[in-house]
Parts: sequence; structure tokens; C-alpha cells
Amino acid sequence: MLKLFKVLPLALLLTACASTFGDQAKDAITYQEAIQSPSNALGKTIIVGGPIISYNQTATGTQIEIANAPLNDQDAPSIHGNSSQRAIINIPETIPSEQLQNVRISAIGTIKDLAEMTRYGNTKIIMISAQQHRIWRTTKPMFDPNNKERYGYKYQVE
Repeated sequence: MLKLFKVLPLALLLTACASTFGDQAKDAITYQEAIQSPSNALGKTIIVGGPIISYNQTATGTQIEIANAPLNDQDAPSIHGNSSQRAIINIPETIPSEQLQNVRISAIGTIKDLAEMTRYGNTKIIMISAQQHRIWRTTKPMFDPNNKERYGYKYQVE
């Protein structure tokens, strides 16, 4: 029993520091690795994340455009993304639009396409088909006049 109490804190610490995407993350490449070698990156697994620039609901799911941001060891993206490094994440489920406002997202998936847009500067874009994603709350939502519980917060009208 005493050994269990010695091992349990270590197990909790290791779990807390683990990637959000588990074992899939160890073989994944980064955004920078993908844009350095675009021909070798197609079909590989990648982890990206950042603040949401725009989103679109499609018949087959949700398409989200992000500004790439650095990820921490739990794959949470920084609040500030690089607007010249973008990713388009195709998620095979419909995410309600109210869940995509004021948030960041990280995703792991397969690279389907890479492009470079030069019309408004030199912007590199990676298209990803996501296997998993996680939404990270940036701030508390604005006041809801309907007093509905949103994102785990409830506002009382007095």
C-alpha cells in the first residue's frame, strides 16, 4: 500500500504533462517541418493550433481557418497566431457556431494539401483532415441576454 502512495503522484504528474492527442502525437510533424519540405509532408500526421480566423459549416462537417501559433506540451496554442502561417482544418462533425467564438483550437490530422498565397503577402496554408481536435477557451463569453448557460458560465440578470 505504501508503494502505491509513492507511485501515484508520479503517475499523475506524467499524465498532466502528456499531449492532448496521446500516442498519435509522437509521430506528428510540426507546421514548420511541413512548410520546409512540402513534397514530403503530404499524407503525414501534423499537429496545429491557434486562434480561429474564420469557420464555415459544410454538409459534411466544419471547416476552420486558424493563424498558426506555438503549442505548449499539452498542445494548447498560444493566444497570438502568425497570420502568414495558416491552416485550414476540416473536422468531420458539425460544431455549433457559438462554440467557435472567442476560442483557440488545436487539432491532429493528415495533411491533404499545401499552398502559398502571395496576393496579400507571403502566406503559407496547410489543409488538414482532422482526426481529433480540442477547443481552448480564450476568454469568458460576453453577456448573454437570454441568461443561458454558455461555456460553463452562468450570468444572472438583476
